[in-house]
Amino acid sequence: MLKRAGELFTIITGGSFAGLQVAFDEQDTAHLTGVRSDDSVVPVSGMSTGTADQLYLALRVAAIEEYLERADALPFVADDLFINFDDERAAAGLRLLVELSRKTQVLFFTHHQHLVDIARETCGTGARVVNLMTVTS
Repeated sequence: MLKRAGELFTIITGGSFAGLQVAFDEQDTAHLTGVRSDDSVVPVSGMSTGTADQLYLALRVAAIEEYLERADALPFVADDLFINFDDERAAAGLRLLVELSRKTQVLFFTHHQHLVDIARETCGTGARVVNLMTVTS
């Protein structure tokens, strides 16, 4: 799962990170770290809020993919998942959700119009946009 999460993290960060690894401190306690392409290591505490959110998403999607290999698919619900992402990384994250949607239903909620625009641009006809403000009963 760590290898797959590292691959996803590389995609989401636009290549800013080359992967993930477990590092050990002086007390031999394991810590997850990001690895740059020059092999420098960045602890989670040294990542920006947006990059830490991208790490969490990579771990979450890798865990879901692993789960789907042995169990029935359940919907993946994402509510304002990209709030701390810049537009480029939001587009990468949306591409990752499109890939996940081939295995399970993905529901992405946002109240940020620019993310809707990025989703339409990135996913094309693969994104079905429903504006809840215009839905009538």
